[in-house]
Amino acid sequence: MAARETCQNNFLIFTNTDANLTWYTETPDITPCFQKTVLVWLPCAVLWAACPLETFYILGSKTRDIPWNFHNVSQMILTSTLILLSLVDFGAAIYRYTNGYEVYSVAYYSPAVKVVTLGLSLTLLVYLRENGLRTSFAQFLFFLVHVICGVPQFKTELISLLQNEAEYSPTITYLVYYVISVLVFILTCFVDKPPNFSQHPKVEKPCPEKNVSFPSRMFFTWLDPLVWKGYRSPLTHDQLWNLNPEDTSRVVVPKFDRRWDKAVREASNISSDGKVSYSKSSIKIDFSGDQKIKTPYVSLLMPLIKAFGDTFLMGSFLKMAVDALTFANPQILKQIIGFVEGDEPVWKGYLYALLMLVCGTVQIVLHGHYFIKVQSVGLRVRTALVSAIYRKALRLSSTARKDRTVGEIVNLMAVDAQRLMDICLHVNLIWSAPIQIGLAVYFLWDLLGASVLAGLAVMIILIPVNSAIANQMKKLQIRQMKYKDNRVKMMNEILCGIRVLKQYAWEPSFEQYIQKLRSKEIDVLKQAAYLHGSTSFIWTCAPYIVSLVSFATYVLIDENHVLDAQRAFVSLSLFNIMRQPLAMVPQVIASLIQASVSLKRLNTFMNDAELDPSSVAHDQFENTPLIIEKGNFAWGPDEPPVLKNISLRVREGALVAIVGMVGSGKSSLISAMLGEMDKLSGTVNTKSHHFKLDEEAEENGKHDGSAYGRRRMAQDDGGQHTGCEAAVIDIPKKISSEAIPKD
Repeated sequence: MAARETCQNNFLIFTNTDANLTWYTETPDITPCFQKTVLVWLPCAVLWAACPLETFYILGSKTRDIPWNFHNVSQMILTSTLILLSLVDFGAAIYRYTNGYEVYSVAYYSPAVKVVTLGLSLTLLVYLRENGLRTSFAQFLFFLVHVICGVPQFKTELISLLQNEAEYSPTITYLVYYVISVLVFILTCFVDKPPNFSQHPKVEKPCPEKNVSFPSRMFFTWLDPLVWKGYRSPLTHDQLWNLNPEDTSRVVVPKFDRRWDKAVREASNISSDGKVSYSKSSIKIDFSGDQKIKTPYVSLLMPLIKAFGDTFLMGSFLKMAVDALTFANPQILKQIIGFVEGDEPVWKGYLYALLMLVCGTVQIVLHGHYFIKVQSVGLRVRTALVSAIYRKALRLSSTARKDRTVGEIVNLMAVDAQRLMDICLHVNLIWSAPIQIGLAVYFLWDLLGASVLAGLAVMIILIPVNSAIANQMKKLQIRQMKYKDNRVKMMNEILCGIRVLKQYAWEPSFEQYIQKLRSKEIDVLKQAAYLHGSTSFIWTCAPYIVSLVSFATYVLIDENHVLDAQRAFVSLSLFNIMRQPLAMVPQVIASLIQASVSLKRLNTFMNDAELDPSSVAHDQFENTPLIIEKGNFAWGPDEPPVLKNISLRVREGALVAIVGMVGSGKSSLISAMLGEMDKLSGTVNTKSHHFKLDEEAEENGKHDGSAYGRRRMAQDDGGQHTGCEAAVIDIPKKISSEAIPKD
């Protein structure tokens, strides 16, 4: 190829002659200069843009050391060969320049850019293997774009070679280079061998998502076997896969706890190293790390954002790309209608149709991955909140327990945590919906002019109406949660005392009481349903009203305005784009209201006072496992003492029974041992920071009341009701400082 045909003045110059060669012709072609610059630099830019995210995955990998195999060895050898061929092109340019030939700068720049980028690709391959990542989205995208962008130059160089017009070696080297690039791209479509080491425990049925190639993950083909199995017969629980490791509570809960504990420490300036650990057969609770009586007010919002915000941010970028592609379709539709009405070359029609197909396909794929991202974030948020609420319930002080019922705590875990999970699906619409509406109005202005302001005025009029409805819905939401807490509290008390209700035949009266509570809740739900229905009706009709008002205004303000096919169809397409964000407005508002109320309830609960760990000492050098000396205990700091001058020593392995009338303080004594009462004076000491209930203690509990348990003695020897209750304390040998390691 003659050097004078390539990149005059050292860089790309797209002149009218080039446009006639590329666009305004029956047989389109791409200029050699464009082939050697933009089509070379574009895939390199893709790899460099994807490199930070790939690095993030590498640094966060929990696996290591993929064994050497045909796949990764072949990929490294072929990539090294591509680097060598690019160096040959660079050396050939220098050789021609030293021999007096005219060489433009692109002959140096393009090979140099390829060498640096391919070197980055080779480096990524090394770190991917060392860190156990079996597939790479950056490598796949780079070689996919590289192969597609290389087609024009491959065709040009091949024709030049067949017509004997090639002047020097770069023609041959590029043909070899392109073939090797195709081979590397094929290798990126397959997954590497499993790594030798993983920090995640092995599971019986691992999810195949992490064990497939990037194309399979991108198009969700790894899910096909399960879908076909469910199509042939109903799926059972045994046929489902285990959760991905990053979605399990083993990973999610500590990740959130670190952020929450840090926020609490920053608010109180007091460090904490309390631990709660779980295993299949035991629960171990360590209160030694808490150095505070009352937790300072800390919001859950920032710890949640810091723990799961990175994944949510990736979903937001996907949403942004989906919105951009959404507005590409109306512009392509405009070109297709113009092609049908005009006399442009046929190949342009095929190009427009292909672009519409590609844009639609990419939009659907990205939209699917966006929903997967935000739903996984919502699932992790709910998992972290349920765990935090449960642990907080275990640590509530006696004063805080008076204001909390079991029903309210259950609602916090079952309802409020679920609503914060649901809001993750709608948060991005807060910024996405205004942008979509704004862009739609901008493009409509180009089509309909000032007439679009009439439709915009309709939307502005609807905003105050919707705001008033939203405020009323928030008030109803607060009332509904209050009624629900009362109903669940009463149901819990009824179930706990069902024997008494049966004995005295109180079922009808309590049923009527529950029905009254339920009727109040239903009335609030009915009012909220009416308001939600009104909002949904308004915003469902809004796109049609806006389009009708805009078209009518456009036609009536000027006699020369005619709705032709291009203007009408493209405008309807843009109005249809506006329809989705407008239709989602009621649901987003309702979800935001519910989430704000739930977040406020959760914050109030999580900032309640906790147990005072200093009420129970843990002297490891004390021979007796449990000691109480001259202890005075109360159920609140401002309340009179319930237990006075208590002294007790329990030897290791001893079985002690405390018998007394109902209300004599047996349960209070056990609570005092656990630190659940306020110690006014005296000493309480246990050798261990932990209290452990394992399978052996649970089995013993069937016979002797279990560790720190109690049982009711209904009758005496004569068969008469005594009204007494026995609190049995079993100090097994397993409860010691050595029983549970501090990990």
